[in-house]
Amino acid sequence: MNTLSISLKKAPTTEQIEEICNAAEEAARGSLLGKVPAKRLEDLNIMIEALGSKPLRLIVEVSANLAAGDDDMKGLVQEATNAAFNAAEEKVMELGLCKKSKD
Repeated sequence: MNTLSISLKKAPTTEQIEEICNAAEEAARGSLLGKVPAKRLEDLNIMIEALGSKPLRLIVEVSANLAAGDDDMKGLVQEATNAAFNAAEEKVMELGLCKKSKD
């Protein structure tokens, strides 16, 4: 489980939290599918969970399995996780909510 804690100037609305989580999920999915064709993936799970509001904690879990082959997905999964965190940070900045710090 990977966690990012973001110190916010103000508590985000439910809609803003949803925007942050959606941006993170899209970034993780895009990162993986940019490197591995969807037809090669047997399983792709991305879970983004937001806890609290000040600070906002994001928990990101990404898992992926190939339909065939023995390629190591660990590095690609970590890249996707990092992409999710980066996208969440960018969205928080875009919404004018924060300063950031990683746990």
